[in-house]
Amino acid sequence: MSIAGNFSQLQRQLYLLGYSQQLPEEGVPLVSTLLKDMQASLDRVKELEDTNLKLEREERTSRAGGEKYKSELHALRTENNSMRTEVLNYTRELDALRREARGEAYKTAKVQDDLKLENMRIRAEHAETRRRLDECQKRLEARISEQDPGGRIPQIVTNRQPLAFARNTGAPASPPPAIVDLVDLSSRRINALEEEIEHLETKLRSTGSELSATQIEVKERDLEIQRLNNEFRGANGSKLHDTDSVTRLNDQIDYLHERAETLERECREQREQFQKEKEELHKRWVHTENERVRLSERTTGSPTTSAIASPVVSGETERLRAECANIKSLYAQTRDQLQELLKSGNADTLRAREQAKSAETLLQKELDETQKTSQSTIAKLRAEVAELQTQAKDAPAFKELAKSREKQIIALTEQAGRNELKLAKLETELNKAQAGASDARESASARQAQYESTLDEYRQLIEQHRKLDRSVKQAVSEVAELQKKLDERDHKLSDLTRRCDEYRMAHKQSASELRACRRTLDNYSGDLNTLRDAHANAQRDVDRLREELEQTTRLRQAVEMSKDDYKRQLLKSLSESDSHRSLVEHLQAERRALRVQVKAQFHLSQRLEQRLETLDPMYAHEPLSDELSVRLPTSLHLPPSRPRVISRTSSAAHSARSFDDTPLAEESTSSSISLP
Repeated sequence: MSIAGNFSQLQRQLYLLGYSQQLPEEGVPLVSTLLKDMQASLDRVKELEDTNLKLEREERTSRAGGEKYKSELHALRTENNSMRTEVLNYTRELDALRREARGEAYKTAKVQDDLKLENMRIRAEHAETRRRLDECQKRLEARISEQDPGGRIPQIVTNRQPLAFARNTGAPASPPPAIVDLVDLSSRRINALEEEIEHLETKLRSTGSELSATQIEVKERDLEIQRLNNEFRGANGSKLHDTDSVTRLNDQIDYLHERAETLERECREQREQFQKEKEELHKRWVHTENERVRLSERTTGSPTTSAIASPVVSGETERLRAECANIKSLYAQTRDQLQELLKSGNADTLRAREQAKSAETLLQKELDETQKTSQSTIAKLRAEVAELQTQAKDAPAFKELAKSREKQIIALTEQAGRNELKLAKLETELNKAQAGASDARESASARQAQYESTLDEYRQLIEQHRKLDRSVKQAVSEVAELQKKLDERDHKLSDLTRRCDEYRMAHKQSASELRACRRTLDNYSGDLNTLRDAHANAQRDVDRLREELEQTTRLRQAVEMSKDDYKRQLLKSLSESDSHRSLVEHLQAERRALRVQVKAQFHLSQRLEQRLETLDPMYAHEPLSDELSVRLPTSLHLPPSRPRVISRTSSAAHSARSFDDTPLAEESTSSSISLP
């Protein structure tokens, strides 16, 4: 039953495979062996396809990782470019600030020199004016003494008397100590600012050298990134910045189409090869059948055979069977070695390949020897059969024995042919497997090495980018410090400018005093001319001059007193303006703080309203008046004429009014914000 079951099962399998011919009983072992070999070959093909798919999947993964690294490199390159632009902008700003500082320092020095020259000129004019006044007074006194030798004309009050103007003016040679102190202080500050500017310039030069070194490093990194891009382009044949998803999808679709076409082509080739092998086997089977029929026809008419041929034929048959068993064992060993070769690592590849080659050569030698001995034995047996047929034509008893021996010879011949076919298939499979395994290992090792080198370079780039980022941040902090110092210098320059303005005001005041002195000098000149014209009426003119001098003295005292009052009022107004300015700045700061608080409370109320709108009505009736109310500080007295009130009633209160059974349903949450 088991033999019949195996026969029917084999017949069914052949029918499913497309073989409609009837299977003879003597071909059952051969067909079962062929089916097993074909199943093993198909399993091996599937295993190789799975391995190929796995390698392709790993290749796609590595390509995806490479694309990711490319995008990261592109991001790093853009970031490096942005950092380079920022560094260049900072350098330009520093150059502009340095030029402005130099210009301001030059202007300040020029203004200081102008002030010194103006002060010297004013002092010289003041001394010249006093000298001229003294000379005029002396000439006037001499003229009066000449006109009045007896001393009847009273003395004229001159500038030599302790007048208010003389007491207030003092010696013209020495300037006021406050002005001298301010000038010395300004000169010291200017010197300090110049020293600080020189220090900043040296620091700026050092920063510029560091920035140039950083730019050189950035250029080197750009060259390294370009080199990596070129390597990626050479390795994958794709652009670095090709991030278009549609293009990638089209490439993937094209790859899938190509893969499907290659698989279909391989399937067609395998089918054609299988069909060719099938036709070849069928031809060989037909040839074997014809040979068997021919031998049977030759042996049908011979009635006698020799009994001597029986042990020889049986011995040769046993020997051929032993050789077939050896070939099968060698085939099994070769298959096992092939599997071990496919499963082994890179270290055992060469050794397994050498073993496979040695086993293959040994198998080929043994197969050649077996084929030679089989052919010689078959030739000898055929010769013996021919001799037996010629010698024992009248021996019908040995007819069946001859037929059986002939069948055994044919079976051995077919077995030798099958062994040759199996050996050829094994050789082709071994070569394909070795080539596929070597190519797969080489590609995998190359991709792994490329991936590791790319990963190492990427890590180095990240570390260098971090170092560059730290150096750039340090440079930015130094630039910020320089900017801060420049701002402080600008404040000091503004203070110097303000003091220069004060000096200009003082100069204007001294110029006005000088003009007053000149006017008085003109008055004295007019009085002198009047005295010359009215020499005859000297007493009357002297009285008039005395009255005019007294009036002039009173007027001068009044002018001096009004000038002192004006000075005091000016100083008082300046102090009040400074206090008012500080008060205004304080009020502006408070107003900004209050505006920030109002905006924060306004945003808080909006967020709370949105939160209440998103919550369930069960939680919408909670009061929000404590959270939404904005209380302004009482220290800021805002004008009541321009209030702007923003009142909002939360929608949660309206939703809460629908619940009549809760005591909180009628509570309304509102927020009132008063803005100036």
